[in-house]
Amino acid sequence: MHFNAPLFVRPGQDPNLATLIEHLPSEIDCPFTYATIDKRTFGLSNFLSSFPIAWQRKYCGEALHRVDPIISHGVQSVAPFHWTEAYRRKPVQGQGAFEQLTREFSMQDGYTFVVHDPQQRMGLLSLVNREQSPHFHRQIQHIKGTLQLALVAFHSGMNPDAMSQNTAEPPLTVREHTILGWVSLGKSYSEIACICDIRVRTVKFHMANIVRKLEVDTAKQAVFVASRLGIA
Repeated sequence: MHFNAPLFVRPGQDPNLATLIEHLPSEIDCPFTYATIDKRTFGLSNFLSSFPIAWQRKYCGEALHRVDPIISHGVQSVAPFHWTEAYRRKPVQGQGAFEQLTREFSMQDGYTFVVHDPQQRMGLLSLVNREQSPHFHRQIQHIKGTLQLALVAFHSGMNPDAMSQNTAEPPLTVREHTILGWVSLGKSYSEIACICDIRVRTVKFHMANIVRKLEVDTAKQAVFVASRLGIA
């Protein structure tokens, strides 16, 4: 197993972890972790975490990412998800060790953001409600779009070739990236128009350009393809 960053670190000890913290919204004050997973081999790399050191040692030392339902669910997901969605998956052999670890450290409630890139890698950003705050989920919902964009930016920085594409089309504009991000979060065109302070027909115009550039037929397909490419 190869790691591109020091394995057991505390905030401030690793420059990559410090960079990740800088990417995150200031509202985030809960434990979090980022990892890159090779979807072909399920290999783990670029592992950065503010989780307890003891948790990191056991999770990485026993390669529990291979039986982590959150990672398994992430492979099939193109949108942020609450951990309850992942826990509904059929358990795999060895998953009990992961579940025991989460109970031991009271880390059973959380949210994960995911991005897929053309090199068949997946970046995951997980945040845990370790303090059992009743405001945790409302706060995550409030900054969902910002967190997703932060993950995309950080993942592309950690994996410089993550966004390479063989296409004659020009890259998406900043406005198109923004609109695509909101569409991926389930916002309607009218809601996006209000958020971006533009007309609904302008949102539709940008979305039509996105669909054309990604060579798909619908907005839904554009979201799926963009997520796999790591641009939404």
